[in-house]
Amino acid sequence: MSTKAEIREKLEIMARHNHILIESLEDRVSLKEYAHLVRGENIWTDALQAAVREHEIVEIPTGLYLIDGSVVIPSNRRIEAAEGAIIRLTEGTRVLMLRNEHTQDGTHAPISRESRDSNISISGGRWEESNTRRAGYGQTGMYDMDRSFYGVSTLMLFNNMDHLTLTDMTFAHTAGFAVQLGDIEDVDIERIEFDECYADGIHANGNTENLITRNLRGQVGDDLVALNMYDWQNSSVNFGPMKTVLCENLEAAPGDGYKAMRIQPAVYYYDDNTAVNCSLTDAVISHVKGVNTFKMYYQTPAYHVETQQPERGAAGSADCLYFEHIEIDLDSPADRFREYMESDPVIGAFAAFEINANISRIEFEDISLTRYDRFPMSFLIAVGPKSIRRGEDRKIEVFDPYIGCEIGTISLKNITVNGEKPQDIAPYIHEIVFDHLYDDAPSTARGRIRAVEYVR
Repeated sequence: MSTKAEIREKLEIMARHNHILIESLEDRVSLKEYAHLVRGENIWTDALQAAVREHEIVEIPTGLYLIDGSVVIPSNRRIEAAEGAIIRLTEGTRVLMLRNEHTQDGTHAPISRESRDSNISISGGRWEESNTRRAGYGQTGMYDMDRSFYGVSTLMLFNNMDHLTLTDMTFAHTAGFAVQLGDIEDVDIERIEFDECYADGIHANGNTENLITRNLRGQVGDDLVALNMYDWQNSSVNFGPMKTVLCENLEAAPGDGYKAMRIQPAVYYYDDNTAVNCSLTDAVISHVKGVNTFKMYYQTPAYHVETQQPERGAAGSADCLYFEHIEIDLDSPADRFREYMESDPVIGAFAAFEINANISRIEFEDISLTRYDRFPMSFLIAVGPKSIRRGEDRKIEVFDPYIGCEIGTISLKNITVNGEKPQDIAPYIHEIVFDHLYDDAPSTARGRIRAVEYVR
């Protein structure tokens, strides 16, 4: 079992090592030296591609640079964008802007890990798309126009590599994710701003080890940071465990419509029926603002219970998860389903921390919760299955009422509810139980907590 201090120490060592690798690069060029490759009206795609192919460090001076295709970054490269440098995808460009050279699709089988890239960093600059709303999967941020990596939907993609550093960047008007990553080790992402982005900011998928996301803030349409070890096939190409993570000083802008952070472990099946436990181990989530629900459960794509089967999978697992210094205002559920708004006594529970994963130990410290009497089914922690039926015939299942979980130990310290420390924490922790909820589909499951440690 790793402590919070041990997790932090390991990641600080990683970040210093990444910095040493960055400092080892010497061959430097200004992008302006490739101006002869500019096409049409200020299209710098070919110029940027040539610069990063031929030099270790590429400086992007102040100015506007339009990109109309994907630029591929080899190993041992650094892009340094000056203050006032704007790099923008042209209107109508549907593929991603940047990716590393040896990306692989891990949807159908584990990636080979051959020809793995290493030591890529980007610092500074404003990185934009020309969008005004979320476009939807397959509409923008694609790997290529054939969508050959079906689960890619992003401005920048990094996978099958080690030692990635992204610092002091601004992302704007991204219709898909700003950054999508997975099958990657030693990632340091710090001091990032999101300006009117419409999906996830940092979308981290499976087989990721040693990840810092620190000092991130701004406007996103979905998760500021998503830790999706498992994900739907339209939004991931990497499935597997995630180990040693620090998410710190995250601030979603006031007024953001979706005030949630998804942390999604699960069991995923490759095409040959091999199962992989997309687990999360050793994670510290600290100093988060603007996020009112942390969603830690396996969720299949919605399905019609009479004509479709849910995607094959199962609840995932986790251990040594630490949440600290978080303020949560449950003024409404993140998912404004009628059953939540009306506090249905069986399926209407919602919480600051919604969990349906098998977790050995999870700790909460310095958590401030505000809840309201108008939502009697709101809690600090809700453990167990979820179910919402939609559609004209109410046969479209949004969640997975047949999946339950067990938590070994929940540790709580310095918890306040509406400004006071409860004498008894039990009323704010809820175990969800479904007992043959429906006749038309499996719907028996429960959440179970073995032990609760509470220190006022």
